[in-house]
Amino acid sequence: MPVDYLISSGCLIPMAVLDHVGGMREDFFIDFVDIEWGLRARNFGYQCYGVCNAGMSHRLGYEPIKLFSMKFPLHSPLRHYYHFRNAVLLTKERWTPGNWKLANGWRMCMKYFFYSLFAKPRAEHWRMMTLGIWHGLLGRTGQYREA
Repeated sequence: MPVDYLISSGCLIPMAVLDHVGGMREDFFIDFVDIEWGLRARNFGYQCYGVCNAGMSHRLGYEPIKLFSMKFPLHSPLRHYYHFRNAVLLTKERWTPGNWKLANGWRMCMKYFFYSLFAKPRAEHWRMMTLGIWHGLLGRTGQYREA
């Protein structure tokens, strides 16, 4: 099934495609690495395909936040830093599709408010998400280091 991107831990990519598109961005360090590569490959004219009956064990984050009858994935404040920083960095790329920027921008706003209100410790999640946005605007990449 055609998809915009796949999680990198489950990808099979021909070496010729990696030679043409380039590798995954190490400077993103952790979050949006696979999304960035999938969107960049699409910009080069390639299409990612998901295999619906493939199985893979994969755990995302901590115990989810339960609100009403829904569950929301929870990551550490540091992961939220990377998530927000790299989302901003990817949004700044000229080749990132406009519809993706709009949809992801909306999702990031919702996540920012949700995790600021419901993820404990709230102040630390808010601080790291805000710092991630700021560092993304400044163009900082690589592993986060406390100042």
